[in-house]
Formats: sequence, C-alpha cells, structure tokens
Amino acid sequence: MLFMDRSVDMHVHTLVSDGNATPLQMLQAANQVGVKKLSFCDHDALGAYRHFGDVFAQAAELGIELVAGIELDSSYMGREIHLLGYGFDLNDGPLNAHLEMTQGLRRERVKQQIGLVNAHFGRRIVDPAKVLIQHRDTFMKPHLVHALLAEGLIGEYREAARWLSQNARVDVEVPKLPFGDAITLVRNAGGEAVLAHPGYMVRETTIPLGVFLAEFVPQGLSGIEVEYRYLKTSPDFPDSDSEIRMIGEMTALAERFKLIMTRGSDAHDVETLIRFAKVRK
Repeated sequence: MLFMDRSVDMHVHTLVSDGNATPLQMLQAANQVGVKKLSFCDHDALGAYRHFGDVFAQAAELGIELVAGIELDSSYMGREIHLLGYGFDLNDGPLNAHLEMTQGLRRERVKQQIGLVNAHFGRRIVDPAKVLIQHRDTFMKPHLVHALLAEGLIGEYREAARWLSQNARVDVEVPKLPFGDAITLVRNAGGEAVLAHPGYMVRETTIPLGVFLAEFVPQGLSGIEVEYRYLKTSPDFPDSDSEIRMIGEMTALAERFKLIMTRGSDAHDVETLIRFAKVRK
C-alpha cells in the first residue's frame, strides 16, 4: 500500500473550536515540516478564516495552499458522524445560518455546564475566562474535560467525558443535522463533502461502512478521509499495524466507490501537526 503525500494535511483545528493554537501558528508549524496544502476544519465554525486577518494571504506567503474547510457534526442512526466540507463559499447564507444557530446553543450549554461543574466541587474548577475566550466560536465538551484532567480530579479523558455527561446535564439541546442534510448543506455551498475519520465508524459502531457509503455517495458524498492519525486515539488502535490496516481498508473502499481520498492529522495543536507530517518517511 502506498501512503499519501505527507505535504498535505486537510484536517487541522484551531482555537476557534477545540484546538489550542491560532491559524497562523498552525500555518507556521506546517511550513516547518514541509506541508504545502492544508485546511482548517473547525467544528461548526469558520472563524479561522475570519478572525485573524487574511489567512489565505498568510498561507500563500509561506508557500501553502489553504483550502476552505469545516467539520460539521451530524447524525446517523442515533450516532454522531462528522462530515468534512472543502472548497465551499465561506459566505454561503444557509451554511452560515446553521453555524450561527449551532454556535449560540453551544455557548449557552457550556456556560450552564461550567456553573454545574464548579457547583459540584464547591470551587472554581473551570475558569470561564479560559473557556469563553476571544475568537472561539464553538464551545465543546473537550474544554471542560481538559479542565477536569488538569485539576487531577479524573485521570482519563473518556472517563472525564462520561462524568460530564452524567453530572453536568443541562436542558439546552444542540441539534445535529441528519448526515444527508449535512452533505446537502456543503454541496449547495459549492463544496465537496468528505466523511471524516471513517475508521472510528468501523471500530466503534455497528454501522456497516460499505452500506453507509452505498447510501450516501448517490446523495453527494464525494470522498473519505483515508489516511488519518488513528494510532492510540482509542483502545481499538493500540499500535501502528492496526492503524495501517485500517488505512488499507479505507483505501480499498475509496477505490471501490470512486471517492476522493484525503489525508488529515486532526491536529488540535502544533505538536500533533508536526508529528503527523513526519510519519512514514
């Protein structure tokens, strides 16, 4: 199996959602390791392209082709599925209306959850000033999970996420688009719709990926994220062999359905972006 071009990383996050770096910091890191094509795919947010000046010009100065991107939370058969969108109109009306609604609900939910967490422990565990920061559009569970981990209250990420689900429930519901509707939203904005990290669907759900693709390719799904950083991201990928096997399975499916194949680190920090660019030399 041939691996894809290491100079491409089409799945990077910034502090606009659950990353911890600015777009320019991620671009500079990409430049250090020879990445020449990159996309910021923040969760339900486009602020990476709006809050920090002309990032397309900043990327061009570094010799990097920057592609407009997003990661949309959606649902299928009761499971959360992520859809990547690329090359769409950043000013598309329906897309931005959906994002504005989603971001407002997420903000309200997290604000209420911060209050519940701090009340539970009787002290400030989560500092609102460190979560509700300038230029962050999408507020998410990881912002609270990391606060719990930093305080040493819970030892492991998934355990902390479960604790939040059980102990910080609020009445604010953030609806997820049906997967087909998410595809339509991206396509109508002029973009390409790509299934994010499909290996998780294979290992963590009972959804047959081949059946899933057969349903949604005719609806406009045009690609899948073939090469991805699965290693040690879940108990199902404990070693490099398990990751490589999954990449092989995804490559075969992409070829079978004649889909665009993308490569993404899903980096939330510069260190992860750099490591991913250096793998499999």
